[in-house]
Amino acid sequence: VDPASAKITRTLDMPAPPSGLAVSPDGKTLYVVCQAPKSPVCEVDIASWKIQSTMTVGHYALGPSMSPDGKTLYVCNRFNNDISVIDLASKQETRRVAVLREPYGSAITPDGKTLCVCNHLTVDSADSYDVATCISLIDTQTWEVTNVRLPNGAADMRGVCVSPDGKYCYGTHILARYQMPTTQLERGWMNTNAISIVDVAARKHVNSVLLDDVDLGAANPWSVVCSPDGRYLC
Repeated sequence: VDPASAKITRTLDMPAPPSGLAVSPDGKTLYVVCQAPKSPVCEVDIASWKIQSTMTVGHYALGPSMSPDGKTLYVCNRFNNDISVIDLASKQETRRVAVLREPYGSAITPDGKTLCVCNHLTVDSADSYDVATCISLIDTQTWEVTNVRLPNGAADMRGVCVSPDGKYCYGTHILARYQMPTTQLERGWMNTNAISIVDVAARKHVNSVLLDDVDLGAANPWSVVCSPDGRYLC
C-alpha cells in the first residue's frame, strides 16, 4: 500500500490465509505467516515481490517477531500452545518453546533477550475464584519461561508490544467481571476493555488501564504499538 495515496500498489498470493507479518532489519525481506494445520511461513523478497522460500511451523501460526539482529524468527503456534524458533540462515525450526494457552502475539525487547508472548485464553478452571490469562516472558538465552499473571477476569488477550527502551511490555485484553450476575451490560458491569503493563526485568504486573469511556466501550482491543519515542501507546 502506498501511504501517500492510500492505494494498493501490489498484491501477492499466499498458500493459506495470511495472519502475521515481520520485516527484516535491513528492510529487504518480508516474512508472512499463514493459518493452517501445518502453517506456511513465506519468505518474500520485497524488491522482486516474489516468494523465495517457504518454511513450515505449527497449527494456526500468528504474531511473528524478528530478533533485532535479523537472525531469528519467532512464531506463535496458537493451537499447539507453543512458539517456533526459526534460524533464518538455515531456514530451519530449531526448537519449540511451550507457553500456556493459545499464544496470539509476540514482541521482542530491543536487546533481543526477552520474547513477550500474550496468551489468548486462561488455563484456569472455569469455576475457580481467580481466573486470568498471562503474558509469557521467554528468556532467549536459557529458554526459561516466566508467566506473569494479569488481574482476575483478564481474558481474550490479542495484542502485545514492548516499549522502545525494553522496560515494559503492554498487552490488550478483556477484563470480565464474571462473578457478577448477568443483569446489566451497560457501563461495563460485565466486561471492560483494558491494557495491562508488565515490568520486563522484574517479571511482574505493574498496572492495568481501562480503555472505555463511561457510555462507550472500546470493544475487543486488538493490536497495540508504542511510538518510537516511547511517549504514546496506540
